[in-house]
Amino acid sequence: MITPVTMHDTICDFLEKYVALKYPKLKTVDRKGNENFKSPQVVRSGFILPKSIDDDISEEEEFPFIIPRIEKVSNKSNEIHSTVKLSILFGIYAPANYDEKGIFIDDGGGYRDLWNIIETTRQAFLSTHTIDKKYSVHKDYFESEMIEEQIYPYWQGYCEFKLDVAFPLPELDEFFF
Repeated sequence: MITPVTMHDTICDFLEKYVALKYPKLKTVDRKGNENFKSPQVVRSGFILPKSIDDDISEEEEFPFIIPRIEKVSNKSNEIHSTVKLSILFGIYAPANYDEKGIFIDDGGGYRDLWNIIETTRQAFLSTHTIDKKYSVHKDYFESEMIEEQIYPYWQGYCEFKLDVAFPLPELDEFFF
């Protein structure tokens, strides 16, 4: 059955394949302060657990992340589909660098990484007319924004898309004809 929730799962797969895997070396830091590199995780639950809740689960930091969320589903009369508004949140960990003398260099890496991953997402969606042969991307709707107040060294932003999801075919009673 085609539903907005099955669309969400398909979008998560799409983002892993066409966005997250293109960024295998984004910085991350564990709770002990050790930095490493990894691809952004696509968070399928729509949220990240606060650290106080999952302290015993993992030492790994949540950044970098991509969180797709269904924001709104609307139907139009005389249409055979629903329109789904999808928000995708992004988080990047990018502290400034220091030169060989230990002098602080603010290279703007977090800002650039954030906008690069948002742009990669935009291009992935807009270059694909239909995702999984079921979900049609609205080419005329895309918005993105960096969250106004950033907590250094974390950078966050989001983008919004609209997709069409076909209605299921009606079941007809055997006595209909």
